Amino acid sequence: MQAEPKRPLSVVLCGALIQLAGHLVPAAQRPEWKQEWLAEIWHRWQFLHYAGAWSRAEGLRLLRRCLGAFADASWHFTAQYDVQTRIRECIRSPWTCLSAWGAAILVVAVLSSGLPAARGLFNQATHNASGRLLFIWLHPILTGGDKGLPPDVAPAWTRYSHLLEGAAGFAIARQHVKTPGTMASRVLTIRTDPDFFTVLEASPVVGSIPRETGLVLTDSIWQSLFHRDPHVVGRSLQIGAESHRVAGVLNRRFQFLSRQPAIYIIEPHPPATSMMVVARVRPNVSEKALDRELTRIAEVTCYDFFQSQLRYGFLDEAAWIPVQIFTVSVLVCTLLLIAVSGIRIRHLRAALTYPDRAALARRSAFWLAKTALALGFVFLAGLEWSRSQSAILYGSKDPANGPFMLWLYVLGSMAVLFWSVADQRARCRICLRLLCFPVRIGCPGCLLLDWSGTELLCTEGHGVLHVPHLAASWDEESDRWITLDESWKDLFAASGSGHADT
Repeated sequence: MQAEPKRPLSVVLCGALIQLAGHLVPAAQRPEWKQEWLAEIWHRWQFLHYAGAWSRAEGLRLLRRCLGAFADASWHFTAQYDVQTRIRECIRSPWTCLSAWGAAILVVAVLSSGLPAARGLFNQATHNASGRLLFIWLHPILTGGDKGLPPDVAPAWTRYSHLLEGAAGFAIARQHVKTPGTMASRVLTIRTDPDFFTVLEASPVVGSIPRETGLVLTDSIWQSLFHRDPHVVGRSLQIGAESHRVAGVLNRRFQFLSRQPAIYIIEPHPPATSMMVVARVRPNVSEKALDRELTRIAEVTCYDFFQSQLRYGFLDEAAWIPVQIFTVSVLVCTLLLIAVSGIRIRHLRAALTYPDRAALARRSAFWLAKTALALGFVFLAGLEWSRSQSAILYGSKDPANGPFMLWLYVLGSMAVLFWSVADQRARCRICLRLLCFPVRIGCPGCLLLDWSGTELLCTEGHGVLHVPHLAASWDEESDRWITLDESWKDLFAASGSGHADT
C-alpha cells in the first residue's frame, strides 16, 4: 500500500484554521462540523496532488477557501437559541441605542478626516481677534445682486479711515497650477496685496510676506506640491500663463475661511477687477458710523456710493451661521412636535409627580442623551458634507446660507425628535428596554363597546403597554402603561429559563 504523501504547509495551516474556527461551533455539533471541513480539504489536496496540478497558487486558493470556515462557524454559533436571545436583548438595551448614535458620529468623524469644519468653527470661536474682522462688498440699489468693489477703494480706506485698522482687497479664482516635472491641477488662488496678512495678523513660518510680486502657500499646498521641502522659497510655480516664485509658507493652523488648499498671489497693484474687501475694525465701532465714513472716503477715489449700498459681514457671524440655522430648526421642530403629539401642561405635571423618582430620572436622562447624540449627528453631518469647504469665503454668496442647509436641518431635526418620542413610548418605563411580544387583542370594529389594540410586554416583567388600534377623540390617555408587581418577575424568570433549556 502506497504511503500517504507529506502534507504541504498550506494544508497544515488549513487544518489549524478549521480547528480554531471550530471553537465557535456548539459542542454537540463540533466533531461532525470539523470532520466535514477537514474531509473536504483533504480530498481537494489529494485530488490535485495525484492529478499533478498541485502548486503554490492552489495552496493559497485553498487557504482563502478555509477562511469561509469562520463564517460557517459563526452561523452555527448565532443559530443557537440562547445566543439569539442575548442578541435580541442586546438590541433592546438602551445602551445599544446610545452606542449606535455614538458610532454614527464616529463614522462622520472618520469619513470627514477628523471633523475639519467643526474644528475650524470652534477654533474660530476661541480666536479673540477674529471678532473684529469684517467683509465688505457692494449691493447696488438699481441693478441688484452682490458685486465686488473697485481695487483702489481698499487702499483709500486704509489711508483715510479712522474706524478701520486696515483693509485689503482680494479676488478668488481657480487656476491650473503646475510645478516643473508634475501635472497641472486646479487650485484655489487668492490675489491680494501685501497688507492682506497684516489685516489678518498672520505671519509665515517659512520665508516672508513679499512686498513685491510673489507667492505665499498654505501648509497643505506646501505638502502636496513640494513635500514640505524646507528650501521651497525661491522655487517657481506656473499659475495659468504666469510664472511666480514662492516667498513664504503659512502656519499649519492658518485658515482664511476655507479648508481647501490655497495659494496667495501677492501683488502690490492688483488687477482692475472687482474684489471683496477684508478689514479689521477698531473696537466699539457701530455699523452705521462705519458705513457713513466709508461712503464718504469712497468719494475721494471717485466712486459715489449711496449709503446702505455697502454690505458688511463679520467673520464670527458668518462662521456661526450653521449653528444659528440648526438652533432655529430644532426650536421649530420642537414646537411642531408638541403640537402634533398633543402634549399638555397637565401631562408634564403628571410626569413630574411620578412616584418612582429614580425611574423618572433614568427616563429623562436617557431621552436627553439619545436626542442630543442624534441631533449632534445631524448637525455634524450637515456641517461636514453639505457646507462647501470654501462656502463662507464668498461672503453673501455662501450657498450654505440659503435654503439647502435650512431644509436639511429642519428635516433632520424633525426626524430625530419624532423618532425619539416614538422610541421612548415603546420602551419599558423601568428598565428602558424596548418592549416586545406584541399581542393583538379585541376587534378593531368594536370601538364603542369594547377595546381593541396591541399589548407590548417588558421581558423583565416590569409592565405591559396597551396601544389602541384606533383612539377615540375623547380618549386623551390612549397609551396605557400598567406596572406589574414583584410577583410577576418570578414567572418571567421561570419562563426564560425554560426556553433556554429547550
